[in-house]
Amino acid sequence: MRSLAAIAKTVTVVTIVTFAGFAAAQQTYPTRVVRMIVPYAAGGGTDVLGRFLAQGLADVWKQAVVVDNRPGAGATIGTDMVAKAAPNGYTLLLTASTIALSPVAYPNLSYDVINDFAPITLIAQSPQVLATNMALKAQSLGELIKLARSSPGKLNFGSPGTGTLAHLLFELLRSKTGIEVIHVPYKGSSPAILAAVSGQVDFVLTSPPTIKELVKAQKLRVLAITSGKRSPNLPNVPTFMEAGVPEFDASVWLGLLAPASTPPDIIKKIHDDTVRVLNLPALIDRFGAEGFETSSMQPEEFGAYLRNEIKVWVEVVKQAKIKFE
Repeated sequence: MRSLAAIAKTVTVVTIVTFAGFAAAQQTYPTRVVRMIVPYAAGGGTDVLGRFLAQGLADVWKQAVVVDNRPGAGATIGTDMVAKAAPNGYTLLLTASTIALSPVAYPNLSYDVINDFAPITLIAQSPQVLATNMALKAQSLGELIKLARSSPGKLNFGSPGTGTLAHLLFELLRSKTGIEVIHVPYKGSSPAILAAVSGQVDFVLTSPPTIKELVKAQKLRVLAITSGKRSPNLPNVPTFMEAGVPEFDASVWLGLLAPASTPPDIIKKIHDDTVRVLNLPALIDRFGAEGFETSSMQPEEFGAYLRNEIKVWVEVVKQAKIKFE
C-alpha cells in the first residue's frame, strides 16, 4: 500500500501539471482561426458590429477571427451550429436579445438556450425610446399613460410587426400600467415610424438613431427611454421608471456565447480580451453610431442575465397571447 506521503506527492504533482496546462492553454489560445457565427444576414446592424469586434479580437490575438453569417429561421440556424460545435473556443456565437424569445417563439428548438451554451459576456446594449407624433397632447410618458387611461382603446401604437422587440416592449408597458392601446403592426420599423410622423399612429418604440433627424426636425417627440438609467447620448430624456413605470429596464442587446463545456480558462481569456476590445475608444464610437452602448459582464453574471431575460419575455408573450408567425 502506498504511503500517505506518496499519495499526497502524486496529488500535488497532478495539481501542478493541471494548472500548468490551464495556464499554457490560456497563453497559447488561439493558435488558429476563430470563427464567429452571426445568425443574421450580412450588412445588418448585428453583422456590422460583429465585424468590428472580430477585428479587434484578431488584433489582440494575432489570429484571424472570421465572421460567418448563418441567417434564417429567426436566427436559430446559426445558433444551432454553435450549440453543436466542438467546445474548444474556436467557434463563438454573436447573439442578440432575440435569443431570449427562442424558447417560446420556437417550441421545437433543437438546442437548449441555457444548457447548450457557455456565457462569455454581454457586449452592448441599445435602449429604445418612446416617441409620439407632434399632435398628441402628451408632453411626458406620465401624461401619455394618463391620456391612455382616460380614453381606453382610443390611442394606437405602431410596431415593426407582431412579436418584434418593440411590440414586446409595448406589451411590457401595458402589463405594468394597465393601459388599453390598439397595436398596429407594420412590415418593418420605417413604415411604423412614418405612420407616427403622419399621425396614423400615436406613438412608436424604436432606437434613437432611426428617428434622430425626425426629432431634430420636430416631427416626432421623444418622451422616455427604456433603460434603467439615462443614456449618456440622451441625458435629457427620462427613463420609464422615472416616469412612474415600476421595474422597467429593457434594451436590445448583443452578447457572446460559446458551446457548453468550453474550458473555463478559455472562456476567461475570451472574456478578458473581449472586454479589452470593448474599451477601445474607436470601437465605443462605432457602436455608439449604431445606437449601442458597449457593456460587459462576467460570464456568471451574463448567464444570470440571460436566464432573467428569458423569464421576462416568455411571461410577456404568454400574458399577451402573442402568436409568432
